[in-house]
Amino acid sequence: MTAAVAKAKPKAKSKGLEVPILKKSDATRQRVLDVTSDLFRRNGYQATSMRDIAAAVGMKSGSLYYYYDSKEALLAAILNDTIDAHLAILKEAVDNLPANSTVRQKLDKAFQASVKIISDSGDMAVASAQTLSFLQEPEYSEQVRHRQAYNQFWRDLIEEGKRTGEIRKDLPDAVASMAIVGALTFVAEWFESDRSTTDEVGALFSSLFIDGMRA
Repeated sequence: MTAAVAKAKPKAKSKGLEVPILKKSDATRQRVLDVTSDLFRRNGYQATSMRDIAAAVGMKSGSLYYYYDSKEALLAAILNDTIDAHLAILKEAVDNLPANSTVRQKLDKAFQASVKIISDSGDMAVASAQTLSFLQEPEYSEQVRHRQAYNQFWRDLIEEGKRTGEIRKDLPDAVASMAIVGALTFVAEWFESDRSTTDEVGALFSSLFIDGMRA
């Protein structure tokens, strides 16, 4: 389930837990996104047609267009939901730390969470970076805004580190945050779970970046 859908829907309690309630149309829309994401990952964006997607979902092509009017709109929705969910998990991971946590501790937690998310996403994490060029306006600009929000998360931590004296004040915030995002993006291409854990790789990222940025 995407973060956007979960936030928008009423919730019912089950054994003390709040469970999102999805309308049938929202559940179908989510299934379309899940199936499409899998097809894009396995077959590639360009090789996947709307007819392929409709068949995999189990609906007629005309019915699919009721939910999304183009393959490009589907790609945009997948990319936006993916990056929004990633950002929400990072924010929650950092927010759950003790109030007196250092920026180093926040970055440690964020790196570990991000490496796990990207490694679990596999090829789709790489595809998210490679398929941006397929989007036209206004979907392209919308995706850029979502990516900027994700980049800003890292930039905010760097700026906080400068204020606390943990990070060099002469470090260009934008360049540092983009370097972090760029390095994390392709974790899925080389990460091997039988050689190291996501926590170990996250700690390595922390060491590489934070030691280099340290005041």
